[in-house]
Amino acid sequence: MLDKIMDMVGDQAISAMTEKAGISADQAKSMLPLAGESLQEGLLSKVTGGGLDDVLGMFKSFSGGGLENNGLFGSIKGMFMQKIMTNMGLPESVAGLVSGSGMSSIVGSLTDKIKGHGDTDDIDAASLMGVLGGGDGGVLGAITGMLGGNKGGDDKGGLGGALGDIAGGLFGK
Repeated sequence: MLDKIMDMVGDQAISAMTEKAGISADQAKSMLPLAGESLQEGLLSKVTGGGLDDVLGMFKSFSGGGLENNGLFGSIKGMFMQKIMTNMGLPESVAGLVSGSGMSSIVGSLTDKIKGHGDTDDIDAASLMGVLGGGDGGVLGAITGMLGGNKGGDDKGGLGGALGDIAGGLFGK
């Protein structure tokens, strides 16, 4: 599902990174997997820690103009910046521009898709799941699967099953 998400928002992110950071389109395209990994890691840490409201808040803050002040966004952007410096060898100043413009574009595009998915323009758990996916192919579904093996948790119980049950219950699965 991460590949599908990056396919949905990648072109806009590439444009944002090339325009604002002055890198080539090929460089920007090679950074998309790093952006996807950072996004997945950030969402995973929040969802598994019971921070669904934080995830929803990040997407809501884009609409309200406060994305740069959102803690989850800052964390994800920071992960992306570190991956760029480590894997691409770019200096911190360029990596900062790339991560800021690229991740802002990705979150903005996802926010638009989340708003368009529901019956209203509200950003809620149902519309979030509709875009990021709760099934076997979705990012949040993959998180649930990692936690419990199946959407309802594993047969053995334990932390993975409990978190899987919680995540499944939050998203009506």
